[in-house]
Amino acid sequence: MLLIDKYAYTNKLADYNPMTKFIFVIGALTIVIFFNNPYINMSIFIIMSFLTIFVANIPLNKYLKIMAMPIVFLMISIISILLSISPNDIFIFSVKISNKYIGITRESLTESINTLSRVLASISSTFFLALTTPLNNIIKILKKLKLPNVLIELLVLIYRFIFIVLDESKDIIMAEEMKFGYNNMRNSFRSIALLIKSLFIRVLLRYEDMIISLDSKLYNGEFKIGD
Repeated sequence: MLLIDKYAYTNKLADYNPMTKFIFVIGALTIVIFFNNPYINMSIFIIMSFLTIFVANIPLNKYLKIMAMPIVFLMISIISILLSISPNDIFIFSVKISNKYIGITRESLTESINTLSRVLASISSTFFLALTTPLNNIIKILKKLKLPNVLIELLVLIYRFIFIVLDESKDIIMAEEMKFGYNNMRNSFRSIALLIKSLFIRVLLRYEDMIISLDSKLYNGEFKIGD
């Protein structure tokens, strides 16, 4: 999240018309949803990745780091779709374990390829918008689209609290590491428990500070974003 926020403000497309980028991404996602074609989906993935890395000038290693987490979850899901178990050898590739076969059918292979290409296209499109458009510009777009204020407020507050949680957890983990809190399995579990407890308390304190700050600025239920 910290990397995404950093590059959203410093990339070469940060000042480019946000509505144009938004429409471009929505158009790509619409194509992904309605055209279940792996060739089209992979083309969108390549185009979005190219624009993000070479046009917006996001470093390749940072882009791969940001993409790594959703891709890990994606691959776990793909494996569950790809592999099947059957008492009969109905697979194009299989391994026999006891009296069962674990393998890949033609249908599961096709479904896995379609799912993989669709999700990669969707992720790359979403990250293109997130990495090239600051949050305040996204909020302006949502206001122009007449999205209810309560949803925009939730977006701002959730976005803000992500950074609060990351900031607080970073400090707590650093303090625990200095005290060798993760040098073995037992200490690691103990440190994680203390991390969760301390994080909950400190986030609540930060929340109270934010409420006081908003009240002092006469917050009336709407975040003002300049045009």
